[in-house]
Amino acid sequence: MPNSPFRGAVLDLGSNTFKLLLAEQIGSTLRIHHEKAYPVRLGEGVALTHRIHPLACRRALRQIITLHRKIRAFRPDQMVAVGTSTLRRATNSKSFLSPATRILSQKITILSGQEEGRLIALATRSLSRNPNPRFHIDLGGGSLEVIDSLDPNHPKIVSLNLGCVAVRDSLLPHYPPAPNEWKKAVSSIRTSLKKIPAPSGHPQATFSGGTGHAYACLLRRRNMKARRLEGFSLTLSQLKSLLYRILPLSLPKLRALPGMPRDRASVALPAFLVLLQTMERLKLRSVRLTTHGLRYGVWIAHLAPAPIRKIVR
Repeated sequence: MPNSPFRGAVLDLGSNTFKLLLAEQIGSTLRIHHEKAYPVRLGEGVALTHRIHPLACRRALRQIITLHRKIRAFRPDQMVAVGTSTLRRATNSKSFLSPATRILSQKITILSGQEEGRLIALATRSLSRNPNPRFHIDLGGGSLEVIDSLDPNHPKIVSLNLGCVAVRDSLLPHYPPAPNEWKKAVSSIRTSLKKIPAPSGHPQATFSGGTGHAYACLLRRRNMKARRLEGFSLTLSQLKSLLYRILPLSLPKLRALPGMPRDRASVALPAFLVLLQTMERLKLRSVRLTTHGLRYGVWIAHLAPAPIRKIVR
């Protein structure tokens, strides 16, 4: 029957967080039962060693056990699990994937950077409140995806190893960074971003990732639920001001900032720097946040029985 309830689960195994979406779709309405990002830091150190550290692997597998219990209790009709930057880069990814697959009794699909970008773009086009922005930026722990939808039928996707964890580990490991360390990081990020063709004019863009949540919380000086930030405007001038305000701070002082999400303090500086440089490369004066990232693209592409017109939480 076309309007019979369909229950699904999407597990997004990212470099910094694991994201779980448990939902039920009836017709064109998607009802969210559970949606949460769980900090695991699976990609910690991978940018330097190209290997998942044993401690990070054990930490992530403990989280997989907890998530499996939640999924099993929900009793989905179908589940999709995907892995991103860390699991496609680490030479020993099987040390995590093999036991995780056994625990979940589920295949884990490792997405290429291009496929990850395609699914993010699909979610943005289908669900964003912002009509047809040219660019979408997604900043994760291991990689940065920039999707150019000047031709919506053939979007151009650039995936770079500029995730906030990767940049912290390889370029900005100290709090605060030394002047030469900061200068080198800025130069390295700018060089990587040259792979993205610079547009003419000042296009519109949307942005997804935990960095946007951290920015909004620091701006408001209080913790906010991520789902309430759909459409929140992040301006280049405000981002630049915030970046240079936190640049001289030690890690304890970063953690003590009003509104700083507990799991974002150690990656806030590299994340804001990457986003700032990306916005400048794309000539963006602002971006609008969207909470409909990769997991929603996976749902639409692999689980949705019909196009989604409404989301109920």
